[in-house]
Amino acid sequence: MLEVAARGAALYQPLLQYSRHHCIRRTFVTLTKTRIVTRSDVITVGRMLARRQTHGKGEASQANTFMLLRWSKQVWSKMFGKYLLVTNVLGSGVLMAVGDVIAQEYEYRHGLRNQDRYDGERIYRMFVAGALQGPLHHFVYNWMDRVMPHRTFRNIVNKILIDQLFMSPACILIFFYTVCYLEGQTLQATHTEMIAKFPYIYLMDWLTWPAAQYINFRYLDTKYRVAFVNVCTAVYNVLMSYMKHDFGIDLPVDLSSNSKDVPVAGNLEEQVTATENPSGTAPRSADTLTTSKT
Repeated sequence: MLEVAARGAALYQPLLQYSRHHCIRRTFVTLTKTRIVTRSDVITVGRMLARRQTHGKGEASQANTFMLLRWSKQVWSKMFGKYLLVTNVLGSGVLMAVGDVIAQEYEYRHGLRNQDRYDGERIYRMFVAGALQGPLHHFVYNWMDRVMPHRTFRNIVNKILIDQLFMSPACILIFFYTVCYLEGQTLQATHTEMIAKFPYIYLMDWLTWPAAQYINFRYLDTKYRVAFVNVCTAVYNVLMSYMKHDFGIDLPVDLSSNSKDVPVAGNLEEQVTATENPSGTAPRSADTLTTSKT
């Protein structure tokens, strides 16, 4: 046992001497390189420490801002890159609904709505109608930029004509038939409403969109075209929503899927007359009613 301990001490002794020599050498080198610390050095170090303590929160907030900007850039690149179609579809629906919310707010503040401030079902119908227009905008704008890639004045005019002569009527048809279907209107009522309102909406479309589409086709990239159209549509849809819901044309609603107890609009006046006059005699005129009240 003592022999083993002696051998271990013999092996450990050179290592101990090397470590002591190395530590002494490092200490000597450090001392030779160290200069005398003056009062100005102490003041400088103190100022640096105070500055770090003062601006510690600012540095943390700057780091958080940098991370937020980096995350936003990644999300933006994915929205207008890999998921461009989804962005265009959801953007079309959301901004269509935003336009309807603005229209309802205007109607409420000017006394044009006697119901609640916001109609959730109406906002949903507008969202669906806008979302159905998103794929059409997405694929047609990509096709136009592939066929006419150069931003010459001739190509811009051709794109505007394609948009106004084909895209605009198609979007108006999608809008009206979708909303009327979700409202429960009959097909004949939808045709009647389209014939009555289409000339006004199409004229308003020609007065609004050519200038906006010139900016779109002249200055923006393909991936931002539908987003720009959706932002403009949020304002344009205020007028569209008004012309759809408050243009003064009352249309019959298909009540076949609803309760049978709900009276049809055409027979409502006869039912009211029969209720007020069960004897079957002729109803009094409005002048007679006014005279009797006075």
